[in-house]
Amino acid sequence: MPSPDDATAPQPRGEAAGAPPPDGVAALPPPDEDLAVPPAGEPGSVPPPIPAEFVRYAVALEAPELAWGHLDGRLTAADTRTLAFLRRCDLGPGPGEAFARIHARGADPSPLAAVCREIVDGRAGAGGDAADPRRVWDHLELSHRLSRGDAAGGEASGRQLAAGRREFLLSRAASGRGMNWQDSSALLGTDRPEEVDAAFERGEELVGVAVIGLALTHPDATAVLPRVARALDRALASSDPRLRHQGVVALAHTARLHRTVDRRCLDLLRRCPRGGEADDDLWAYVPRRRLPWWLWRHRLGGPPRRWVRRIRRVLRGPRSGG
Repeated sequence: MPSPDDATAPQPRGEAAGAPPPDGVAALPPPDEDLAVPPAGEPGSVPPPIPAEFVRYAVALEAPELAWGHLDGRLTAADTRTLAFLRRCDLGPGPGEAFARIHARGADPSPLAAVCREIVDGRAGAGGDAADPRRVWDHLELSHRLSRGDAAGGEASGRQLAAGRREFLLSRAASGRGMNWQDSSALLGTDRPEEVDAAFERGEELVGVAVIGLALTHPDATAVLPRVARALDRALASSDPRLRHQGVVALAHTARLHRTVDRRCLDLLRRCPRGGEADDDLWAYVPRRRLPWWLWRHRLGGPPRRWVRRIRRVLRGPRSGG
């Protein structure tokens, strides 16, 4: 029989007792041992990566920010490479050289981490946003969580989100540093409507090309059509045939890709010469019931009275004999 001292003494458990714990039960740590902190990458240690398809429309990242985001686990290697390619296209060969380096190493994790570390370490003394790349990722994390409904959208979150949007999206767009505004090829990849708005305000010569790029890349037609309308409106007011044609082409792409149009764009298109790309693609891709009578008349051809008689015959149907 055990002594009273034996009965009250703490008994060793698990591996400390020389026996493994039961299946499915983790061994308890010794009394004085600190609980282990889960390593990076395990649940609860860092936020999940933010998709590139969200980041590309939310902010124009700078190279140290992109590199830091990958090193901190905010981006997967594949999304890091995707964003590096897109930003390289936005800026062109010279300004986009750092992004080109990231993209070139993106297929292999070790070289990718090495070049990202080199770019992050080289940001010292750069000043501005590059001095603290964590801040833009805190903004993106909050924005992404709110967009998915994973965070409370209270007044404090709203103020924080608005401040981040002003700093990391609107301010950068206003300065023009997020895109290469001297390169038409770069502007055909325009992702962010705010870049186009700021270009209109600055009076950029190639803003019409950026509107076409926005129509080709942005997934939401409601973000594209107001900028198309602005291009057409400015072109008609200033009698600028090049900008007018660029607006017509952008509207054609929007109709083809999104199968929709709005009343404002149709009203402006009516004031443009007939037979352009938008006339063709609206007729081909947008439901006919949503198209105005003047486009029907143009597509059916002939003078108005002849067109009306033709429609009436169709509506009446064939006459029965006798």
